[in-house]
Amino acid sequence: MEQRRTALIIGASGGIGLAAALELAGRGVRVAIAARAGERLERAASVLRDAQPEGLAFAADVADADDRRILFERVDAELGRLDILVNSVPGAEPASFLEHGIHHIEEGIRKKLLPYLDAMKLASDRMRTRRWGRIVNVVGNMWKEPDPLRYNFGIVNAAIVNASKAAAFELAPYGITVNGVHPGSILTDRLRSVWADAAERRGVTVETVAQGAAAGVPAGRVGTPEEAAAVIAFLASEEAGYVTGQQISVDGGSMRSM
Repeated sequence: MEQRRTALIIGASGGIGLAAALELAGRGVRVAIAARAGERLERAASVLRDAQPEGLAFAADVADADDRRILFERVDAELGRLDILVNSVPGAEPASFLEHGIHHIEEGIRKKLLPYLDAMKLASDRMRTRRWGRIVNVVGNMWKEPDPLRYNFGIVNAAIVNASKAAAFELAPYGITVNGVHPGSILTDRLRSVWADAAERRGVTVETVAQGAAAGVPAGRVGTPEEAAAVIAFLASEEAGYVTGQQISVDGGSMRSM
């Protein structure tokens, strides 16, 4: 009998990553989540285990190469296989071109670009033996539409998309797909923090900032983590086996380019 599919979601202490873990768990996938140690991971682990008692939580700082190696070794030991990888980490603090220092770019490379690339390689090495796998990178629209206030985001995001496309070509013969999901304004703790900072700078209420953000989205609202998670879960499914090398925005129509 075929064993259950297994998934590792990196950056799942909240937001889209945790929503993806719960969505996959609800679809019968055995799930492990990973994030830096702390209260957020402990809370996320509790939520996951409410949905899936055998769900696993690994403390790992994926910006550290040794931690990444050990994380995948633990997946081998405790899950016995890896079928699905979801990369969902936030990366650096934002900075514009005029304001940025080289450390802003280095931070994005260290915290997001290198972990995504290394995790893709470590995961695909395991998936190739079974000739089946799904890799989903949660990135962001700035890979295609740069934001002047987030100059460093666009650099890292574009590199991830480029690398993902190249990997998709090589991994397709092994039954492994590689796709990107690009959230717009999704109501997570990180977005709430961004709104709070903006409200303080502008001397207005958080509600005013939130209303302005929603008004700027063609759909007229911000999205939910669950809406992004549903797209991730589809790309991780058996049915999505002929979808690879693609970039899908979940942004209520915000991205203007084709």
